[in-house]
Amino acid sequence: MKYPDYISKFRPKGTIVKSVRGVYYVYKATSKRVEGKKYPVQVIEKLLGKIDENGFHSLDRALVDTTRVRIREYGFTNYLLQYEDMFCAKQNKGTKALQRSLYRSLIVYLSPNSYLQDMSSPPIRPLEFFVEKLSIGIPNQIHGLSKMMELDLAVLEPLKYLCSVRMGDRLFEGELTPTQKTLLEELGITQDELRTDKFRTI
Repeated sequence: MKYPDYISKFRPKGTIVKSVRGVYYVYKATSKRVEGKKYPVQVIEKLLGKIDENGFHSLDRALVDTTRVRIREYGFTNYLLQYEDMFCAKQNKGTKALQRSLYRSLIVYLSPNSYLQDMSSPPIRPLEFFVEKLSIGIPNQIHGLSKMMELDLAVLEPLKYLCSVRMGDRLFEGELTPTQKTLLEELGITQDELRTDKFRTI
């Protein structure tokens, strides 16, 4: 198989290159003598990285696809989702599915960058839909949510900046700020617990 010219240009010494579906993987390789063999036998030890037209990229400096970047909030969202069943139980209008749709639409209204906006079920709808469909007032719903949680929603504002960043197929998370760490301690919840179901449809 003929490889592009840049393969020989960028291939490190003591390595071999294998093409898998158009991706050129670089492996560390050595030779050893085997009894009965006239020539040394090549031994592949481990994967070192990849080569493309831009050069050799080791595993510890993996390529990141910056053409597909998605940033989604999950801290505020997942904290509020703990109260979803309680919220629906207090509703006396609409089906359970419609109540869940309302609750999650409220979350997206309060935190527009929520990962819930990427989910198809239950659907996220404009709040005007629920005003007309259920004859409810949105300010009353938000006040009721705060009362149910026994917490001023403004206190949760730092959680709206608890996000994950997806670049291509890789997922990155930022470190907690001191304010966020203190808030989570006061709420009695850990960052790992807030990660539950995060990015499940992405």
